[in-house]
Amino acid sequence: MFSNFTIMINCEKEDDRCMCLAIECPRVYNYSVTLKEECWMEECFISKRALNHSTLLQVTVGYIIILIVGLLGNILAISVLRRHPLMKTHSSVYIINLAIADLITLCVGLPFELIMNWSQYPWPFPDIFCNLKALIAEATMCHPFLFVKIKSIRQNVNIAICLVWIIAALFASPFGFYHRADYILKDWPGTDNKVPVYSSKMCMVAVIFDRSSLPMYRVIFHFSALMFFAIPISIILVLHILIAIRVRSSRKDINRSDSADEGKLRLTIILTSIVCALFVCHLPFQFQRLLFFYLENEEAVSSLNQYLFFISGFLFYLAPIINPILYNVVSSRFRKASKDMLVGIFNPSNLPQNSTMYRYSSANNVASNRVDLHQCVGVTRSNQFV
Repeated sequence: MFSNFTIMINCEKEDDRCMCLAIECPRVYNYSVTLKEECWMEECFISKRALNHSTLLQVTVGYIIILIVGLLGNILAISVLRRHPLMKTHSSVYIINLAIADLITLCVGLPFELIMNWSQYPWPFPDIFCNLKALIAEATMCHPFLFVKIKSIRQNVNIAICLVWIIAALFASPFGFYHRADYILKDWPGTDNKVPVYSSKMCMVAVIFDRSSLPMYRVIFHFSALMFFAIPISIILVLHILIAIRVRSSRKDINRSDSADEGKLRLTIILTSIVCALFVCHLPFQFQRLLFFYLENEEAVSSLNQYLFFISGFLFYLAPIINPILYNVVSSRFRKASKDMLVGIFNPSNLPQNSTMYRYSSANNVASNRVDLHQCVGVTRSNQFV
């Protein structure tokens, strides 16, 4: 502490304070690389914490709430869709995979985000974790649009889903490759000693470390924004609007309410709601990434990015908790199934005898798991989700 005070006094009147510290810190702390680097970086490098303490606490609490709600909501959604007889439809398979992707986003991305908010440097994990974090984040971000686009496939559903995951991983691989953990400061300030400042190691887009790769990044980021955001959302919204118009028109023509058409309409509403939620939640994230290529003023980029980073991050991680909420709001079937599931878990003795879960469970007990599901509950395997 006294050494720091002495250094500050010695460099206080210097015109280039950081250059003075670059000389004084190694002289005073020649016995410790860590203390030497902390001495200089505390005054002349970016703040170790991303925000001031009070704001950072609020962001942390918000992220923890999102994590808990997202985990509970998506685990419940998966359980309901897998176990409840009302939800045994082909569309449920796609929704389950969306929920799994949301869980991966929350479990992989959010903890890293919290750690980095509190300590931006040095990167504390193996370097490969930086690549995997970027790869998984990009894959789980772009695949929901692919899932929604193939939801009409009824045959070989599992193969279609596997292909979607593979395609998403392939297109996300450049982001995993071009993100890396590296040293911001390759030499000690004011020297060319080729010895990096070890505390400056950060997990970032590689263009920060190598500006010559900027043209390649411009292509990759714009391609991703178009192929996995702008174009899919536009196509999906137009198609779903056309489906809704066609279903409504057919119902008017025959002057009756067909259950299959009703199911298609409600399923379209659910999937369109998911796409709209994804659009709202991912738009700031895409905007922030592309903004880097159009603003040349580094101070303006840094100032604007600080706010956009947390807004886009908050909305990005909000998306996984919106989907289970949408299922409950739009789907009466899902609400009923969720209620049955929760009652069955916490108070099975109070499960109504007229509930589907009760009849399904009772029938299974009587028939030793061999009874036909259609005879137990009268559920038809249709495309109805609601």
